[in-house]
Amino acid sequence: MAKANTRQFDNVIATASRKLEAVRARQTWALTPGEQARLAGAGALVVAKATRLKSSPRAERAVRQIWENAEARYAAEVRAAEAAKQKAIDEAAAAKVAKKSSGWW
Repeated sequence: MAKANTRQFDNVIATASRKLEAVRARQTWALTPGEQARLAGAGALVVAKATRLKSSPRAERAVRQIWENAEARYAAEVRAAEAAKQKAIDEAAAAKVAKKSSGWW
C-alpha cells in the first residue's frame, strides 16, 4: 500500500487554523456572513448606547458570544480534521502491515 493521502486533510487543517487565529485576533473576515451581520447589529447597538452614556450589557454579551462561538467552532474543526487525518494514516499503516504479513515471508 502507498502512503496515506492526507493532502485534503492538511488543506482543511491549514484553512481552519488560519480562521481560528483570525477569530482570536478579532478579524471579522473569518466569521460567517450571518455572524458578521449579528456582530454589526450588536456593535451598532453598543455604539448607539455609548453615545447616550448608557450601558448595553446584553449587546456586549452578544458580541462576546459571537466571538466565543466562532472560536469554539474553528477549534473543533481543526481537532476533527486532525483526528480524520490520523485515522487515514492509521488505516494505511494497518493495510501495509496486513499486506506484508500475508506475504510469503
